[in-house]
Order: sequence, then structure tokens, then C-alpha cells
Amino acid sequence: MTLVLAWQMMEGLAVVADTRFGSASRTVGEAGPKIFAVPIVLNKHGKSIETEKCRLPSMGFAFAGNVFAGQTTNGLASTCLQNLLVIEDFDDGPTVSEVADFYAHCAALVVNERRRWERTDIHLFDGLVFGRNTPASPAQAFQVSIEIDEEAVATSKASEVAWTTHGGLIAMGSGSAKVAEIIGKAREIASDASPTILSPLKILREVMDAPDVPSVAGCQQFAVATPSGVELRPGLRPVMYEMANSVPGNGPAAVLQQGLEYQILGFDMGDIGNVGGYFTGATHFASN
Repeated sequence: MTLVLAWQMMEGLAVVADTRFGSASRTVGEAGPKIFAVPIVLNKHGKSIETEKCRLPSMGFAFAGNVFAGQTTNGLASTCLQNLLVIEDFDDGPTVSEVADFYAHCAALVVNERRRWERTDIHLFDGLVFGRNTPASPAQAFQVSIEIDEEAVATSKASEVAWTTHGGLIAMGSGSAKVAEIIGKAREIASDASPTILSPLKILREVMDAPDVPSVAGCQQFAVATPSGVELRPGLRPVMYEMANSVPGNGPAAVLQQGLEYQILGFDMGDIGNVGGYFTGATHFASN
């Protein structure tokens, strides 16, 4: 399972999630992408065989729940959204609401296909589609929910996020109850003279470290809906580790040393390396 948090910030709407794949009883991996940039490409037939293309600012998709169904839904929807046909002139493309409705439609198709082979509810997931209608538009987010109806058929719908709960923070997936608990405790000790300011990244780290939510762990992955499109950014986090004392017989055998953890989607940036002569970490966020 996964915990996905979303909130509004000055730069745009931000989304963060953990990277663990698995459940409370079984971990499949600690480097699992749950947030994706969604390219939007308009195509127009011209005089040549190849279509003329207009690449719009990307949107974003995040999910919590069944990995197989969530990633397949993203693969299906994002592939189609790069192949949109325009009959006349290029325009602003689909709105965030229309993209969210399309993701909901694809989610129902994917879940129903999975249920043909295994008729259980393990294929369900919650989704979040976010971005801007145009670069000058405010960022929006839509939650995608899937249900099984009375005829045992998966149905799905997209609903715009209202940003009224938990002070403008929304939570999806396992760990949502823990988020509400953390916020509730902070409100209990807060006062007008000493207000409590909670960082969503700090909340996620607290849930990741909580022993009662073992399915939320790994690293933090982060995306923000900027005017130029949704960006997924590497996380930079100071960490403490033990190393052997360089002066034998003088003090403890091991001393604490501070280093930096620099990763994206749970993978170390140093292990990833460059693409030709290009470093893959042009941007970053301060991971907690």
C-alpha cells in the first residue's frame, strides 16, 4: 500500500508519497514509483506522413493501492494522452477535469480486466490527477475512486479536491488514519500564542517511521504542478551514520558522521549516474 499526501504551496500544488511496494506482511520493494508526470501531446495530420505535434505542459498522476492496476492505468491513459488528434488548429488541449475523467475511465477498464482472471477486490486503488488547464491557470487536483457495483462491475469517477479537510492537506491510502491522528494531536497542543505548523513531508516521515503502519516506508518521492508542467524532483536529505573512529584507542570505536541522501523514486542518484554528459538532478526538494 502507499500513503499519498497533496497540498497547495506557493510554487504550485505539491504531491508526496512513500516508495514501498507491498503490504503490512510482505515487502516487494523499497523503490516503487507512485507519482508520474503525464505528457499531453496534440497531433494534427499534415501533408507528410508524420503528424505535426504540439507538446503541452505535463500533468500528474499518483495512486495508492494495487500497484499492478495503478501502474497499468497510468500506462494506458498516458499513452493515449500523447496521441490526441486535433482536427483543426492546435488549442489548449484537455482540461485537468477531462484528464481526470479519462483516468477514471481507464481505471475501470483495467480493474474489470483484472477481475476477469481473479474476481476479488485486491485490484482496487485510489488515484489523484493534478495539474493546470493552462500555464496561467491555478493548479487543480481530482481524486479518482473505484467501486464494485451490485452487478460485480468496477465503476470509477473523478471528483475535484475541495481542500477543506486537515487544513488543506489531503491523504490517500494506508496511513490516512495515522495522518489524522498526528494532525489531531498537534491541534490539541496548539494555541493562539503558539500555533503548530506541520510540514506534510514531516507528517509523511512520521507515518513512515511509525511501527503501526508498516506498509508505508522507504524514501519520499515528490512532484509539484508548476506553470511549465508537473515536475518530479529528486530528494536531498541529511542522514547520520556510524563510521569507524580514525584514531584507535582515542574515544569510542565508532563515531557519528553526517552525510547526504540524494535519491529519486527510491534509487540513489549516484547509482543512476548521468545521461551522456548530463546530470539527472537539475532540481531537488528537501526530503524529510
